Amino acid sequence: MANRLNNLRVWTALIFLLAGFPALSAANSQWFTRVWQIDDGLLDNDINGIVQGPDQYLWLVTPVGLMRFDGVNFNPSPIENFTGRISSHIRMMSCSRTGVLWAAFDGGKIISLNPDYSIVSLQNNNLPARAPIALANDEEGALWLGYPDAIRRVQNGKIIRLSAKHGVPPGTFHSLISDGIGNIWLAKGNQISCFQNGTFHQIAGMEGVQCMAATHTNAIWLAANAHLFSCDINGKLRDCGAFQEPSNIRTVALLEDHSGAVWIGTDANGLFHYEQSRFERMETSHSSILSLAEDHEGNIWVGTGGGGLDRITPCGIRLEALENTQIRSQIQSICQDSNGVLWGATQNGALVSRIDSRWKPVFTNASFAGTVTCVAADRTAIWVGTRTGRLLRLANTNNIIWETNIARGSIRGLLVTSNEDVWIVGSDALQRLHKSKMENVRLPRQDQGVFAMAEDVAGNIWFGANGILLRFNGTNLVNEMPSLGVSGRPICCLHGTDDGSLWIGSRGGGLMRLKNGHVSQIGLGQGLVNNYISQIIADGHGWLWFGSKHGIFRLRQSEVEQAMEDHGISLRPIIYGKNVGLVSQDAVFSIASPFVLPRAILGSDGRVWMLMHTGIVVADPNILSENAKPPPVLLTQVAMDGKIIASHNGEASTETVANPKTLDCPLKIPPSHRHLEFDFTAFNFRDPENLRFRYQLAGCDNGWIVAGTERRASYSRLIVGNYQFRVEASVDDGPWSDPPATLDLHVVPFFWQTWWFRCGILLVFTSSVIAIVRYVSYRRLRLKLRAAEQQTAIERERGRIARDIHDDLGNRLTEIQLLTGLAQRNHEIPQKAITHINEISSAALQATDALDEIVWAINPRNDTLTHLIDYLGQFTINYMRTAGIRCRVDLPENPPAKSVSAEVRHNLFLAIKESLNNIVRHASATEVSLIILATDNSLSVIIEDDGQGFSGEVKNDGADGLENMHRRIAEIHGQFQIKSKPGAGTCISFNGLWLAEK
Repeated sequence: MANRLNNLRVWTALIFLLAGFPALSAANSQWFTRVWQIDDGLLDNDINGIVQGPDQYLWLVTPVGLMRFDGVNFNPSPIENFTGRISSHIRMMSCSRTGVLWAAFDGGKIISLNPDYSIVSLQNNNLPARAPIALANDEEGALWLGYPDAIRRVQNGKIIRLSAKHGVPPGTFHSLISDGIGNIWLAKGNQISCFQNGTFHQIAGMEGVQCMAATHTNAIWLAANAHLFSCDINGKLRDCGAFQEPSNIRTVALLEDHSGAVWIGTDANGLFHYEQSRFERMETSHSSILSLAEDHEGNIWVGTGGGGLDRITPCGIRLEALENTQIRSQIQSICQDSNGVLWGATQNGALVSRIDSRWKPVFTNASFAGTVTCVAADRTAIWVGTRTGRLLRLANTNNIIWETNIARGSIRGLLVTSNEDVWIVGSDALQRLHKSKMENVRLPRQDQGVFAMAEDVAGNIWFGANGILLRFNGTNLVNEMPSLGVSGRPICCLHGTDDGSLWIGSRGGGLMRLKNGHVSQIGLGQGLVNNYISQIIADGHGWLWFGSKHGIFRLRQSEVEQAMEDHGISLRPIIYGKNVGLVSQDAVFSIASPFVLPRAILGSDGRVWMLMHTGIVVADPNILSENAKPPPVLLTQVAMDGKIIASHNGEASTETVANPKTLDCPLKIPPSHRHLEFDFTAFNFRDPENLRFRYQLAGCDNGWIVAGTERRASYSRLIVGNYQFRVEASVDDGPWSDPPATLDLHVVPFFWQTWWFRCGILLVFTSSVIAIVRYVSYRRLRLKLRAAEQQTAIERERGRIARDIHDDLGNRLTEIQLLTGLAQRNHEIPQKAITHINEISSAALQATDALDEIVWAINPRNDTLTHLIDYLGQFTINYMRTAGIRCRVDLPENPPAKSVSAEVRHNLFLAIKESLNNIVRHASATEVSLIILATDNSLSVIIEDDGQGFSGEVKNDGADGLENMHRRIAEIHGQFQIKSKPGAGTCISFNGLWLAEK
């Protein structure tokens, strides 16, 4: 131990002696300042006020408008949407303990913005028509307004004016604040006062107070004459010292952070930090500081007067850019000796060392100066490789304790193993220094060079080349993995971890792991940032650090182990880029020109060191603490078909835009929508680029959808039903938000999808079925009835035919039989026999006519109107000729082509025959006329005679004939009429006889 301390003292003295050489280091600042300006979305680079609201947004007051910031996006405030057009701008803002945001306008208007985004405007004649100088909130949630002439207190809409009678001292107004327990402090004139029991009481006297800041207790900080003071409630005043020479310096902002440190902002001299009795000037984007604030994560926000918005955080990772900007002056190889001193080899061949956070050249006068390519360290000294093939072992001052010329070309890499062997990679050879003896190790014939080498926990030495992995078995190299999966891709880095794994980084092949003889591989598909991995190091806290083509990132080793076994797992890498000041970083590759083997190292203090083309990145895992709490997540907006239907951006609820925060029922979505978009955000101001999101639409998605850093979810048309959109966020690989941000949705059905429409359709369908069944049944019944009627008609027709045959033809045949019998009995009397034979002949003729009539009536060929009219006309003429009565017939020339049923023909014929018979027997007529009228649908028959006629009711044999005619015409649905006068003849008509199509 004493030897190590002596070596440390020697090396320290050496480096300070060489302080006159050009410096290559950057200052080791423990703070990092990130800047946002107009190009990043700010409305203006002057930030007059910063407040974090209850919604977690940072509210920024600028001369041209109010903005909100979630760590990534700047959004203009919608306050004007609630208050109407305001000609003036917001001068200042504050947030009360109850979560109410207060805003003061240039014209004197005061507005309160409640947590539900409802707006209340103070309208009172007691308020001056100008903006107050200060705003403060006490423990009761009341608002205090500081004006030059008086103080106003506002609570529940009531405004109280406090003046001299309430203890307000005379003189110039300086500041008005509320301390950590809610006391109101006032700096006015040369007095420091505190409001107690309804009046201001003087606590201390001080001249030149410019600014006050609250503490977390019942005390305050004051700035006056470039000095920082503290004052408690008892009036004890303490001078903490001067933070700068008081040459016209003016303090405009003062802040105590969560740790008790004080931040001091000046109008033209920058920002100062006070902690542990020490002042430190901070780096800011502008020397004019207008406002200061601390968020809930402990980040310090600085509003500048021209430089935009600054965020100041403890620096856990930074780039040490070398001060010497000459070409090829960056470090390409690094190591740490047993004393904790860092050594490096630069691209221009210099050997440098780092002491007190500065890199300085050493051994500048040595013979190897300007030729150094790589370095490595053992327990007592460092090893140096050169472009000329020289290998040196250095100790103490300029003492070269060992040297040899081992290679024909440049030495490109060195590795000191646990057994004190030194492995040397040359331009075209691989050698080992073992027990002071140099050995050549033959490379495989197909290998074109070694790009990486490492020792695992078991002491195995590994070498990476073009697509193959080599292990030294004590004698030669053995290819352990002929099929590594990176054919033609160089292995750029190797790193062995304590669990026996060998981690392998390649150029384009992603990340591999060799464990228990099995190789696993992951890449971009599993969430790896880049497939070009050039440096790997484990930090001892469970994390693996990677240097890649796209900068530095880290992954939890257990998560990578799981992804190696299950490729369905999505990695959540923590990326270090613009959020920590590392912009466009590219890690040094072993295959880059010049050909070196860069290796990341873990320092004895636990810090990680990685080689970049622009410098060295140093990361402190102890400062880069894990995010134990999930970030608050917020659903900001819902858009349907490009139109906003819900917004959490401070807009009031309207008929078309709902506020998710106050929505007490599901958001209704019309059925005709085509596209839905959900916008969301989360709040982590220290590491916003590493916020990860996942979302789910319950009722549509089966599980969570990992969105990565994307802050929007899109869905095409949703079917009718109820849904709930959920979104969660996490920082790095931390826990997810609990509970998630949610929004209930109800997709309204089309009218044909509603229950009442479906019930109506069911009712209509049921009614239709009933109607159809009823119609079919009715039709079947009618068909059966018609069939029955037809059967009845047939039976009736058969009965009629039988009756006609029996009554008419049968009677005639009976008569013939009787007359034949009489003729036979009287055959001896010729005269009587001849008479009987004539009667038989007449009866036979009548029987023939009757049979002809029956056959005509039932013959279907006679079912036409033309046949009917011809037959009736001919019958009438023949009948009247036999009776010796003149006959006149008037028949239609072209009757319509209609059919007439047998029943109609038969009944009509018998009715006409009966009427003609009555005329012959009773009318004593000399002339008879038959008129037949035919239309498309009906038939009329008129029979007239010039006989004796009659009047009144006929009570003789003719009455039965008239009754028969009436009955027969009624059976065929016609009308029977008879007109007669004594001595004027008779007119009989049969009307309304319907005809059918032929």
